[in-house]
Amino acid sequence: MMRVVPGRLPTDKCSPGISPAADLVFALVMPGIPQVSAISAIACGLVWVTGCGGSQDPSAGRSYTDQAQAAYEAAMDDFRDDDCLEAEPAFRSIRRKYAYSRFAALAELRVADCHFMEEQFSEAIGAYRQFIRNRPSHAEIPYARFRVAQSFFEQIPSDWFLSPPAHEKDQGSTRDALKQLRRFILDYPDDPRTADANRMVQEAMSLLGQHEFYVAKYYYKRDHYRAAIGRLHTLLAAYPGSGLEPEALLMLVRSFLEIDDRERAKDARDRLVTEYPDSDEARAAAREL
Repeated sequence: MMRVVPGRLPTDKCSPGISPAADLVFALVMPGIPQVSAISAIACGLVWVTGCGGSQDPSAGRSYTDQAQAAYEAAMDDFRDDDCLEAEPAFRSIRRKYAYSRFAALAELRVADCHFMEEQFSEAIGAYRQFIRNRPSHAEIPYARFRVAQSFFEQIPSDWFLSPPAHEKDQGSTRDALKQLRRFILDYPDDPRTADANRMVQEAMSLLGQHEFYVAKYYYKRDHYRAAIGRLHTLLAAYPGSGLEPEALLMLVRSFLEIDDRERAKDARDRLVTEYPDSDEARAAAREL
């Protein structure tokens, strides 16, 4: 049983009651207390302060922002090592725990980056777009916009020896990538990533041009000449620079001849001869019409 000393509340080492440090004050202000007792009170008070101080959280002296920064930098160490298995949950924790620090936004963006690095492109697109919606004035918006376009681009069909050629596959992701890339270039013409965006635009346009030509040939071989003409017009108008223009114009000449539209066939031939005079297609068109 704790012994109760008259004039004091019962207290343990670190309880919120009257501490031994208070004994010092008591000893100094009360007459008749021997000097040795006052010294004992001082010693006890110092022991109490030291003992309680040793149990404090080491991070208690750091500010909220410092703690957020330390957590973010630790997560970034894993991220730089391509270890998103460790980094992603750490970034998510930073978003929750330090929601009012600037590192919450950066952590949100790094979560999207982890999806991208792990080739989870649909999830990456959703995460980048959420960042753009939540933080429309953030300095990293151009980066997030570029990553959205790049995520679509990474889903463009590719050639693989066990599958049909890329241009024969569905081109929905290619069109999405082209749209996002063009918007990025229009909105951020001076961004250092614009050169990469332009390169990807050319690749996307070339693939879409090849796809249109593939479909046009499909219709032409089956005597669906008007359908072929429509596809060829799309190729020439929407995807300039595809490298397929001479072939497309020659097929256009022949398609118009098949439906007895010689005037439009001549227009297509004239364009072919004028723009690509040294091509085999120009010489073939001159012989046929």
